[in-house]
Amino acid sequence: MLDDLLTLPEWHEVCKRYRYDIVRFAVEALSMTAAQAQAITPQQKMLFESIVVPGSRTSVASGHGTGKSRSAGIIALWHLLFYPESVMLFTAPQIGQLRTVVWKEINICLQRLRNNKYLGWLADYVVVLAEKIYIKGYKDTWFVFAKTAPKHQPTNIAGQHGDHYMVWADEACGIDDAVMEVAIGALTHVNNRAVLTSQPATTTGFFFDTHHKLSHRNGGVWIALEFNGELSPLVSRAKIREALYQYGSRDHPGYLIRIRGKFPELKGEYLLTRSEVTSFLNRPCVIDPDDRYGYIITVDVGGNVGRDSSVITVMQVVDKPYKKRIERYAHIVDIPLFSNRANIHEIKARIYDALNEYPGATLVVDPLGAGMGLAQTLKSEGVFFDEVKWGGPCFNNTLRGYYFNKRSHAYVTMAKSIETGRMSISEKVKKMYNLKNGMEEQLTRLPYYFDEKARWAMMRKEDMRKKGISSPDIADTFAFGFMEGVKYAPADSAMTYGANDKDQQEWDELMALASALE
Repeated sequence: MLDDLLTLPEWHEVCKRYRYDIVRFAVEALSMTAAQAQAITPQQKMLFESIVVPGSRTSVASGHGTGKSRSAGIIALWHLLFYPESVMLFTAPQIGQLRTVVWKEINICLQRLRNNKYLGWLADYVVVLAEKIYIKGYKDTWFVFAKTAPKHQPTNIAGQHGDHYMVWADEACGIDDAVMEVAIGALTHVNNRAVLTSQPATTTGFFFDTHHKLSHRNGGVWIALEFNGELSPLVSRAKIREALYQYGSRDHPGYLIRIRGKFPELKGEYLLTRSEVTSFLNRPCVIDPDDRYGYIITVDVGGNVGRDSSVITVMQVVDKPYKKRIERYAHIVDIPLFSNRANIHEIKARIYDALNEYPGATLVVDPLGAGMGLAQTLKSEGVFFDEVKWGGPCFNNTLRGYYFNKRSHAYVTMAKSIETGRMSISEKVKKMYNLKNGMEEQLTRLPYYFDEKARWAMMRKEDMRKKGISSPDIADTFAFGFMEGVKYAPADSAMTYGANDKDQQEWDELMALASALE
């Protein structure tokens, strides 16, 4: 049976050595040394030296792979072992993955401590359970735990106080300010600490403020750190090259967030500027006569209430190399329907006309909401079409990491095509003046943001309406043509790009990866 840890003279001795020196604890107790290929990095050292100060407030904006998870494991074990009856809370928007990662790192650090011939006895006092890690004999008063709270119930994480209480908030930019207020508000004692870590994906909220108006640089209490993957020995040069290839620039928002640990310097609130849309409207056809192009017909059904319009768009498309990648080029050939009064019968008739004029075209229909009746009618008549359903996550794992949902992926990919000169519009459509004006207004009013996982996300239409932004009916039909999995058959071939044979599976995989890169 183990003695009470608080009564051991040896424990008091190790507390004197490590309580105010996390770096020493990591090196001596956990063998975080170059000889073990586990040396702490300069950025981790900076983090440890900030946290060790009693009453510290530390906020870390970090790119991928800079050692935050291992740091969390080291800090959790340090705080648990050397502060009597201490409590440490880990919180995040989604607690399951955080607990899995942090518990794994604590276990790794605990095993390294157990292997230390001088300090291994400390590990015998630590008990690891699925939801709590505690000191033997003090299960309810001396522990580490993980918990989250929904934004409408921020007090779910309330109730903890004490001389040695610490809060670690991961993916902090995704934690609601009301929840953060409760978590930080509990730090009432002089030796309480807080650490916030996150990719700097959003430019509002408490985490953002800790790097700006609440930071030590502006007279605040928060030590604001940036972990730049370019400067971390844990991030390979190959990863840096890959990211530069993906984003095309060190100043691209995605690269700033995911690699450099900087808040995105967004060009504005909307995906496209007016000058970019003007260039698109004046651009000559981007499809060459020799291209093996096909046609995509996209349909968005309005609510027939005078507010939302029903739109049918015909686009000529080809997937071909662009800067050593395969990208989609699109030319808007015609918009045979743009009406807020068309019923299902008229819409169906226009669809049949378009399919007759462009045989072999891929038909894309939004079957939800007002489009449900049209979709059911087309199915009953044996008309095959691709369904939009773009509120769900992307199928491809690579795309899931970059985009909040299919809608975000489609819109960002379309916007990239407009920005880079890969999308154009026919003279026929340009002469539809009312349509052209509406199109320009919609394309310049597409609000976006980055979520807490640094993924592109489009503002919900409900929120757009609250801001006075009308439904982007025409823009929707443009974006449908860039959705994941929407294929086309070259006009001179029976083959559809994206078939299920091995070559076309490889084509699909290449297209999925390429569409995330810019």
